[in-house]
Amino acid sequence: MAGTAGLGVGLVPAVSLRAAPHAPVAWVRLDTPEARRMLRMVWRRDAYLSAAAGRFRDFAADHFRTFASAD
Repeated sequence: MAGTAGLGVGLVPAVSLRAAPHAPVAWVRLDTPEARRMLRMVWRRDAYLSAAAGRFRDFAADHFRTFASAD
């Protein structure tokens, strides 16, 4: 985390608090409609992708495409 590395201020997902509840940093919740996160899926085009991983990729892409269009 940026705070524990001595780099000043960092933006981290809320799950970070659960992962490091006793970290020597101050936590401030940012709860505004403008606080959004952009996610990307990645996989190697030239490597084997299991059937399960392929189904998950397709499911996640469809789910978030639908979610984004409802925004």
